[in-house]
Amino acid sequence: MKKSLLSSLMLGLALTGVTTLKAQDVSELIKSGPEDATKLVNAYFQPAFKGFGFGMNSAWFNSAKAKNLGKFDLKFQATGAFVPSKDQEMRFADLKLSDNVGWNRPTSPTFFGKDDYSATLILKDDNGVPTGAQIDMPEGLGFHTVPSPQVQLTVGIIKNTDVSVRYTPKFKGDDFGAIQSWGFGVKHEITKYLLPGKTEKIIPIDLALAFGYNQLTYDYKIKVGDQLNDENPGVDQNQRVEAKLSGYTIDAILSKKLAVFTPFVSIGYNSAKTKLDVLGKYNFKDPNPLSTDYIRFTDPVKIDRTDISGLRGNVGFALHLAFFRLYASYSVGEYQAVSGGIGFGIGK
Repeated sequence: MKKSLLSSLMLGLALTGVTTLKAQDVSELIKSGPEDATKLVNAYFQPAFKGFGFGMNSAWFNSAKAKNLGKFDLKFQATGAFVPSKDQEMRFADLKLSDNVGWNRPTSPTFFGKDDYSATLILKDDNGVPTGAQIDMPEGLGFHTVPSPQVQLTVGIIKNTDVSVRYTPKFKGDDFGAIQSWGFGVKHEITKYLLPGKTEKIIPIDLALAFGYNQLTYDYKIKVGDQLNDENPGVDQNQRVEAKLSGYTIDAILSKKLAVFTPFVSIGYNSAKTKLDVLGKYNFKDPNPLSTDYIRFTDPVKIDRTDISGLRGNVGFALHLAFFRLYASYSVGEYQAVSGGIGFGIGK
């Protein structure tokens, strides 16, 4: 099976949680033309973009209480975002493809859809006559949960305020490209502003506002031997994938410390964006058997979209046992997700 341009992106994302990935023939979609290719790639990977964005914005906090000056927590956690059934399948009629593309069935799985069927696209000429060229759409992965891990360090800096940092060093390899992620967050307690001097006696809870931002970048240079290049085999056409996934969340948090157990609830707004480009020159033989011409595309796929934008609610807890911590939370928004992890820290 041929190597796919965009499955290489997902192979990069596998380093952040997806542990198995089948090679897919998504690169063939470019033959249908840049506009159709962009729509098809966008629809196929939509739940991956949305689920990863929702998960990336998760688990920034497990309490409204800020860390004291110099105290810290180091957390190792993961989030699984559940892909709803409506996003597990794409309907070609809804994509507004050109008249040059037909199909043998009305639907096909998305990336996190079923793995037991897929549709075949039929390319047509300008008169609507099939050219004989067909494209087999890729199957789904067969499971419906988008994983996203987080490694996070939280440190108290000034009274009632702490900051958090997420960072993954750049991983680079010939087979999957280069991937790196980072993020930062800040949380500030606001309880004391409600009733100065008497807050703890009258309001026996903690209230805080929090902000978090994440970004993941990915670059993959297609090997010359793997490039889709019928006209000049072996010649570097600078074919590559460049992607950036980013997101932020703003939340109001309420929590109550009960000995070693701290439950919390929160409500807020979160947003996530994807920018993905398939760049370089792509040359194909004209599918018309009577033609010897080539069809040429440059930088054929460009996706710049907002995947998640709206309110989300969270409920969860933190369990502190000496220097050991245990965390869990559940999030409801455009997607639903669960997060869990362990941590180590010093002080309150």
